[in-house]
Amino acid sequence: IDLFTSIMKHASIRLRATATAIAAMGCLAAAFAPATASAQNVTLYGAIGLDVVSATNVYNGTKTGSVVKIDDNAIVNSRIGVKGGEDLGGGLKAEFNLESSVSPDTGAARSAFWNRNAFVGLKGSLGSLRVGHQWNVADDYMGNYFVFGYYSPFLMSGFYALSDYYDNAIKYTTPNFSGLEGAVYYSAGEVAGRGSAGQKFQAAANYAAGPLGVGLVAFSEKDPNGLATNTMYALGGSYDLGAAKLRVGVASADVRYSYNSGTKVTSTGTGTAFKASLLNLGVDVPLSAATTVSADYVLKDKSDSKDDTSFVRLRAAYALSKRTTLNANVIYLKNDGAANFAFISEQSGFAGKAGQSQTILTAGITHAF
Repeated sequence: IDLFTSIMKHASIRLRATATAIAAMGCLAAAFAPATASAQNVTLYGAIGLDVVSATNVYNGTKTGSVVKIDDNAIVNSRIGVKGGEDLGGGLKAEFNLESSVSPDTGAARSAFWNRNAFVGLKGSLGSLRVGHQWNVADDYMGNYFVFGYYSPFLMSGFYALSDYYDNAIKYTTPNFSGLEGAVYYSAGEVAGRGSAGQKFQAAANYAAGPLGVGLVAFSEKDPNGLATNTMYALGGSYDLGAAKLRVGVASADVRYSYNSGTKVTSTGTGTAFKASLLNLGVDVPLSAATTVSADYVLKDKSDSKDDTSFVRLRAAYALSKRTTLNANVIYLKNDGAANFAFISEQSGFAGKAGQSQTILTAGITHAF
C-alpha cells in the first residue's frame, strides 16, 4: 500500500508538471500566433472587362471589311492573380506574384497560364530584387508618358519594349530618393555555348515629385544566334496643371533582326532592318471626380522612308464606383506609303493592308476585385 501511494504521489506530481508545461506552451503559442499571422499575407485579385468593338478595314490577307466584336477591355486588360509576402524582420520582406491574362469573351487563358507575372523576390531598405517571368522596367514608368492600354505605340514594330514581359528575368529597383528611382532588368537567353544570344537588357530612371514627372529607358536585345542587336531608347515627361495633365514621349528604335522570326537582316525596306522614331503627345483632363477624358497623337516615323504610321486616340472613363468603370475609345489610324500597321487584323503581327487607314470605336465596362 505504501509503495502504491508513493507511486501515485510521484505520478501526480509529474502530471501536474506536464499540465503546467502544456499550459505554458499554449500561452506562448497564443502570444506568438497573432504576430505570425500578421507577418504573412496572400491576396487574390483581378479585373474583368469587356468592350463592344467596331473596326473598319480589317484585313484577312485577301480583302478588307468591317467587323463588330466583343473583346477584352482595352484600358484594363482582364486578369486574375495571387500575390503575397512575408515580413522577415528588420525591414526585409519576401514577396511573390502569379498573374494570368484571361479572355472573358471566350473564357480562355492566353498563352502560358501565368503569362503576366510569375516571380519571387525580396524587398527592403536597399530596394527590391525579383526573379522570374515579369514585366520589364519600361512598363513600370513609361505608361506615365506614353498612351497605354492595347491601342498603344508598344504594339508597333521596334517599340514593343515600351511594355513587355520576358522569361528568366532578374529585376532590381532602387529605393525612392525624394522622387528619384532607378531600375535594371536582365533576361537570360539560356542558349548553350552562346552567352549573349537571346538576352535582353533594360535600364531605367524616373523622377516624379509634385506636378513633374520625367523618365528614360534604354533597351537592347540579342537575336537567338547572338549575331544582331535591336536597341530602343525612350524619354518621357509630364506636368500636371491641375485642370489638365500634359504628357510627351519620344523614342528611337534600331531594328537589326526580325522580332518574329529571330533572323538577322541587313538590308533596308519593309519587313527588314530599319530605324524609326516615335512621338507621343497626350493630355488627360479630369472633368469631375468620376470622369476623365484623354487625347493622344502618336507618330511613328520610319527613317529614310515614307512608310510612316500615325494615329489619334480619344479615351473617356466614368467611375461608377471604386471598382467599376465605364470607358470608351475612338481611334483613327493612318498608314502612308507601304506601311501596313493595324490594331485589329486577321493577319499575324498586326499586319493590315499597305497604305490603308482604320477607324475603331469601343465602349466597355471593367470591374476590379
